[in-house]
Amino acid sequence: MAWNNGKERKKFEKEQAELRKIYLANGMTEEQIQAMYNFDLEYLHSRRSEATHTQSLDFDSIEFDDKETDNPLFQKFMEKMSVEIDCSYIGRFSWIEEIGNEKLAKAIKKLNTEDLELLTEWYIEGLTQKEIARRFNVKQGTISKKITALKKFFEENL
Repeated sequence: MAWNNGKERKKFEKEQAELRKIYLANGMTEEQIQAMYNFDLEYLHSRRSEATHTQSLDFDSIEFDDKETDNPLFQKFMEKMSVEIDCSYIGRFSWIEEIGNEKLAKAIKKLNTEDLELLTEWYIEGLTQKEIARRFNVKQGTISKKITALKKFFEENL
């Protein structure tokens, strides 16, 4: 809806006349009443400015498929309004997103899938090194070395 300055100004002046009577009845001076009037007038101007400089995105008429919308504001800010979700850690490694320490979570995200799987089985699932070795089809000593390397990785990155 467009701003109708004449209508809004008429409404404003009517409200101000009523307020002026109330202010006088409560003992305000003419200077104080004028200061209140000026403050309210500035607010009216800011509302007018907002109404004349704000464009609606009109989401009701937008179809969210491959078609482009005719709204130039929507086209201009489409990228900023869009969200891209990193789904690479959903599922087996979703526990990473629950880590409260951002630095630790960032370090874990740098690991390759094999190391993430090792961490998941060892730390999250609580498997022994022997059980993990069986799953990876390697010797227990290899898993021990990898865990030691992971500990060193975290010490260096934290």
